[in-house]
Amino acid sequence: METTASISTSVPPLTKTMTNVQLGLVSASLAVGIITIIINPLTLLALFKQKMITKSSINLFIASLCCSDFLFGIAAFLFQLQKILQLNSTNGDAIVILNCVAGSLAVLGFFLSNANALLITYDRAYAIVAPFEYKSQVSIRKASIALAVAWTSALLQALVPIAINIALAGEAVIVEFPYELLSYSFRLYWVTPVMYIGTATNVLLYAVIVIWYLKTKKKIQSSTSSSELRNRRMTRTVTMVIGTLLIGSIPIVTIAAFSDNPDAPYMWSYRMFYDIATLCTVIPTFFNNFLYVWQLPDYNRAVRRLLSCRTNEIGNLTSDTLGSHTNTQVSKRKD
Repeated sequence: METTASISTSVPPLTKTMTNVQLGLVSASLAVGIITIIINPLTLLALFKQKMITKSSINLFIASLCCSDFLFGIAAFLFQLQKILQLNSTNGDAIVILNCVAGSLAVLGFFLSNANALLITYDRAYAIVAPFEYKSQVSIRKASIALAVAWTSALLQALVPIAINIALAGEAVIVEFPYELLSYSFRLYWVTPVMYIGTATNVLLYAVIVIWYLKTKKKIQSSTSSSELRNRRMTRTVTMVIGTLLIGSIPIVTIAAFSDNPDAPYMWSYRMFYDIATLCTVIPTFFNNFLYVWQLPDYNRAVRRLLSCRTNEIGNLTSDTLGSHTNTQVSKRKD
C-alpha cells in the first residue's frame, strides 16, 4: 500500500470508463471472490459435521484461516462489484456504503489473514522442532485463547482507525483502494511495518519448517506411528498452504513500496499492478482448500461425506417430488 499523504475529499463521479484490461482483472477478481465465498464455508461445514475443528490446535487454526479467507473473499467481491456498478449507477449513497463496507472488510481480512498465517506457521514450527514439548504444552484451550486475542486485535486495528478517520473527515467517501480508509499516519507508522514484519516472520518460520522437515525425513519414513505420519502430512500441507500465501502476498508487498499517480493512464500504472496484486492475494483463499483435501485423508473424507450427504438429500427430495407428482396423476385418472 502506498504511503503518500493524500486523502479523498469528495465522491468521484460515478460515470467512469474501464479499459478492457481493467475490466478483465476486475471480472477475474469477482469470479475468484465468488469461488472463495462458496468453497470456504463448505470446508468449515465439513470439518464441523465431522467434529474435527476441536480435535487439535492446528485444525482450529485452519478453521480460523478459512473464516478470514471467507471474509476476504466477500471483501474482494464487493469491492470489485462496486467498481463495476460505478460505470452506470446513479445512486451515489449506495455506492459509498458498499465501498466503505467492502474496504473495511478488506482491511480486516488483511490483519486476520496475517495473524492466522503466523499462528499456523508457529504451530507447525513448534511441532516439528520440539515435538514432545509441543504435545505437552499446546492445547485446544491455549489455541482458542490465541485466536481470541488475534481476532480481537484485528478488529481493533482495522475497524477503530477506520471509524476514527471517517468521523474526523465528517463523511464516508468513495476510495480507490481499501487502505485509503485508514489515515496516512496510521498506514505509514503501523500498517506498513506490521505487513513487512509479519511477512518476514512468516518467511523465517517457513524456512525453519522446511529445514527441519527435510532433516527428519528419514526418521519419520522408518517410523510406523500413525500419529507421526499424520503430523508429517500436516506439516507438508502447511508448507504448501503458507507457501501459496507468501507467493500470493509478494505482489502486494512489493507494490507497497510505490505510490499512485492518479493522472496516469491505467495500462502499466499503479492501479493496474494493484488490481493484479489483489487477484494474486485472493487466489490462495480458495486454492488452499483443495490442498487440504488433496494432502490430508481426514479432510478428504470429511468433504466427501458432506458432498455425499448433500447428493443423497437432493436425490431423496427429487424422488419425493416425482412420487408426489405420480400419485397426483394416478388420482386424477381414477377420478
